[in-house]
Amino acid sequence: MPCDRPSVGLSVAVGGSGLEPDAGATGLADVRTGRPLRPGTLLHACSMSKLVAAVAVLRLAELGTVDLHADVERHLNAPLARSDDDPARPVTLAHLLSHQAGFVDPDAAGEPVAPGPAPDVAALVRTGLGTTTGLGTTTGLGTSTGPGTTGPAPVTVPPGEGFAYSDVGYWVVEHVVARATGRPYADVVDDLVLAPLGLTGPAAGPGASTAWAYVDAGAGGRAERVVDDLAAVGHTTSGGVVAGDRAVYRGLAAAGLWATPTALALLLTDLVDSWHGSSDGVLTPTSARTLWSAPGPTSYAALGAFLLRHGTETVVQTHGWGAGFQAVARAHLDRRSVVVAMMCSDPGTDQDGSAVGAVADACTEHG
Repeated sequence: MPCDRPSVGLSVAVGGSGLEPDAGATGLADVRTGRPLRPGTLLHACSMSKLVAAVAVLRLAELGTVDLHADVERHLNAPLARSDDDPARPVTLAHLLSHQAGFVDPDAAGEPVAPGPAPDVAALVRTGLGTTTGLGTTTGLGTSTGPGTTGPAPVTVPPGEGFAYSDVGYWVVEHVVARATGRPYADVVDDLVLAPLGLTGPAAGPGASTAWAYVDAGAGGRAERVVDDLAAVGHTTSGGVVAGDRAVYRGLAAAGLWATPTALALLLTDLVDSWHGSSDGVLTPTSARTLWSAPGPTSYAALGAFLLRHGTETVVQTHGWGAGFQAVARAHLDRRSVVVAMMCSDPGTDQDGSAVGAVADACTEHG
């Protein structure tokens, strides 16, 4: 029977080497007002933010600011908590970016929190998810350090020995980037990754194609880069709007980026070209190859993304799923083509069973 419920939005961009992305959108950005979703409407990238974080770290490694394989504690103002059986083994950025640093996140590490001031990522790393360490208020999480207190999420497995998806690891990445550069994380990513592609700054022109969930902690954060009411709102599985319109998460590196599919398609295409040897991209060919290779024993875990196989072809995938939003992006390395699909709705199932996954699968199967 016909459904009279308004259709929430789906936005898609496809592209490839030498081609401008072809973008389209359908449905609504806000079911309450009937505002349509446009190809240029910002959506929450959720955990696809992690790929952008990895690219930023590779850029910093090219500049000699950080070392991908050195102990990250050189950049921290307090040691990481350790409960693994090899505490002398260093945690590196390569471990963190590939979810192989040994963190096992508290259940609520990836859950949305109440809007408020930017989180103190240093405090999150140092003391965990207590009531004064992040956005809004939370219940006590992490390792118990006494009645009514919390500690940091510890490294529980020796670094490099196993995969465990970790938002906490990306809090550490964000903290390292800020400490190593002396600048807010979002400003570093804007200047080294997004601005060179025309995705922010004067070259971007009117209408933002990227934004951040909040102003980064520390002096110098760019308030004008915070997502505004022109972005899509998140919708629940029943078609309503999520609390607060747009969920907020701890950590920009883990889940703080908002973007259009076209913006992410441009980034992916640039990385694919560099992977194939172009010297004109954000990353050098060597760094692009490092980005999309597995640094540890988990063969599918690259830096900020995952390596899939389709026949004989390697396909790079990044995906995100948060309150009111879901997304997936793929780069087909042999074909040099990319697809990004984003929706402003929680479909109630993972990407394998949702509309964004169906779009990505169709592009993978049929080119």
